[in-house]
Amino acid sequence: MLTKSLMGLWLISAMFAQASAQERRDEFYYLGEMNKASSVMVVEQGIVPKTLGKTIAESVSQVIADGEKTGAKRPGDYLELEKLLIVAGGADVTRMHSGRSRQDIGATRNRLFQRAQVLSTFAALNNARTALLDFAAKYPEAIEPAYTVGVQAQPISFGHYILAYTEALERNAERLRRAFANVNNSPLRAAALGTSSFPVNRPRLAELLGFDGIVENSLGANQIAPIDTGVELVSVASAAALTVGTLISDIEAQYRMTAPWLTLEEGELTGTSSIMPQKRNPNALHNVRVGASEVLGVSTTYLFKAHNVPHGLSDYKGSEPVDALNRMARTLN
Repeated sequence: MLTKSLMGLWLISAMFAQASAQERRDEFYYLGEMNKASSVMVVEQGIVPKTLGKTIAESVSQVIADGEKTGAKRPGDYLELEKLLIVAGGADVTRMHSGRSRQDIGATRNRLFQRAQVLSTFAALNNARTALLDFAAKYPEAIEPAYTVGVQAQPISFGHYILAYTEALERNAERLRRAFANVNNSPLRAAALGTSSFPVNRPRLAELLGFDGIVENSLGANQIAPIDTGVELVSVASAAALTVGTLISDIEAQYRMTAPWLTLEEGELTGTSSIMPQKRNPNALHNVRVGASEVLGVSTTYLFKAHNVPHGLSDYKGSEPVDALNRMARTLN
């Protein structure tokens, strides 16, 4: 009854604080979510008695509430946050951490960030595809030139042209779906790399945090899986960036012609020249292309950081996969 009531309280609090939580989903926020789940699990497994579990839950809730106050510190390092928990409830509240390491906390935090960003990027991808389909539907029979080897080769309809890109975006969406299935598994309570003697319930923690399952092998969970899951995410972002970059380059190429067949509507999407007032620069196209290039840059950086690095080091545990997906989402928007 204790654990159910505690989770119910947290769920109610989450509903009232949804707006602020959505805006502040930082390391502190996700560490709080892990502490909530851990507080429930250690009581259910008998690792701590229910009376201490109540104190732990109250301390976790207090630290989270204090962190929401204006100007409050929001530490993302467990050792720093643990000091706040001790102040709130005494030294015994640290038993919530039994069988847990900053290694599996960090791996889980990264997956929580990645999971959220995959969903956000998927939404941006879907919106971009919808916009292209709506655009094509306005002029489905318009004729334009298609190119091979950089030379006009054959006339095609505008609808046919756009559908080639929407199909590419659909393939990118499928890659994101597969990536999400791999990301949405929990490393929590795998400890540093070899678990612990505590009777932890990793599937229960995964359930409480909304994961589909766990990364079974504890060495792989924290030290090996971050490499290939990170590579998968930056690869998906890169594939989408190349699709978008090809479309933009294609439009920019015909923009250079004396009579381009597709131009941007004058206004926020275009810029003017300081010396040639008749000129309308397609700034929006340039910005999107630069964004796609930045996705490729961040992704390549990650691949080099992960290359030939012994497992366990921090090189491949950075934020590049989330950054690449975030930049891709902004480019699509």
